[in-house]
Amino acid sequence: MFHSPIVPGSLGAHPHYGLFSRHTAVLFVRNAVASCLCFAIDMALIWLMVSQLGIDKFVAVTVGFLFANSLNYGLARVWVFRESDRGIFTGYVYYLTNALVGLAVILGGFALLTTVFDAHYLLARVIVSLCSGTLVFILNATLNFHEV
Repeated sequence: MFHSPIVPGSLGAHPHYGLFSRHTAVLFVRNAVASCLCFAIDMALIWLMVSQLGIDKFVAVTVGFLFANSLNYGLARVWVFRESDRGIFTGYVYYLTNALVGLAVILGGFALLTTVFDAHYLLARVIVSLCSGTLVFILNATLNFHEV
């Protein structure tokens, strides 16, 4: 029977690391803390751009999201997924790709909540962030940083 070598940082390196493992729960909590900090900055930027500068709310959501996610990548590298063997540049490219998937979920849900259901733009942003954040965490933990 052929056995492939276990490479540190690969999916096979940690057989006890599954999506519903203690390790993943720790990563999820760390990610939630980092994401909350970045989300607060994101929300402040959105509020500033819309309420104080008169920028379109969809533009503000996009700019705030991209800025906060760049900051979140730095936190993810040094604290959340610190055992990753993924290179910094390659990891950032994957991270931004996953973030764009999250942004699509955010903008679609944001449009639905603000136009169809007439929700306040900040409330709508909070609601769609919960779905998007979980999806992006799973994408980064499995496809990017290979820690789950």
